[in-house]
Amino acid sequence: MDESTSGVPPRLAVRSGAGDIAAAFPLLAGLEPVSWTPDGLVLAPFAGGRTPVEQAARLAALELPWHPEPGPSPPLPFPAAVGGGVYRRSPGHAGAPAGLPEIVLVAGEGFGLAEHPTTGMCLDLLSALPDGDALDAGCGSGTLALAWARLGRGAVMAMDLDARAVAQARESAWASGLDARVTVHRGALGALPAGAIDSRVVMANAPLPAQLDLLGVAGDPVPTALLLSGLQPDAMDEVTTAWSQRGLHEVRREGMGRWQAAVLVTA
Repeated sequence: MDESTSGVPPRLAVRSGAGDIAAAFPLLAGLEPVSWTPDGLVLAPFAGGRTPVEQAARLAALELPWHPEPGPSPPLPFPAAVGGGVYRRSPGHAGAPAGLPEIVLVAGEGFGLAEHPTTGMCLDLLSALPDGDALDAGCGSGTLALAWARLGRGAVMAMDLDARAVAQARESAWASGLDARVTVHRGALGALPAGAIDSRVVMANAPLPAQLDLLGVAGDPVPTALLLSGLQPDAMDEVTTAWSQRGLHEVRREGMGRWQAAVLVTA
């Protein structure tokens, strides 16, 4: 199925009241909103790189009236989405409806921009964590750090070894208006002082070597809570077992494909 046979136009307009559009926005976000109009929302379903098959399914599920809309479809660097109660978008997407928290992610090479399973699971599990200042360990694009701050959960220190990811996360914090609550640093997790981990909520969507580096700097006291992902089942068992020996216990685990995410809290 290609765009010409999917039945999904390259641009379409949804006409409905603000309340109806807000209620349907988790679905509409996946159809790539690009601008608001006085009577609705303009969408460019293929502008963010989604496939005709998935966009045909989304359009079929849409219960609001729509019609094809003339005009060009601007290229967007990645798809928009709603997850964990936050709308994440590029600067070229339309803004969120009133009442929906949003973060703005600039284009770049940091991990976590698109709908990778680990990013989605982590966003969904934010609600299982206690409030407090956080560390986003191996922050990549900064998605988790920005979502935490936007939801009012606490201030965040974000850290990554990749200079490109650090630059992207900083620019996204500025674009989101969160640069006062999200500080981004470049460095290796193994070089973190224990004080950067102790008594914080730690989010680590990172591969096993980075997780082991993080374990190596934990002291006493330990983090108040952990959100771990970027791991397959055997590696997740290894890491959660190591944290359990430091007084944290697992309260929730989710899986998607070969990836897992887990929440641990202090006993």
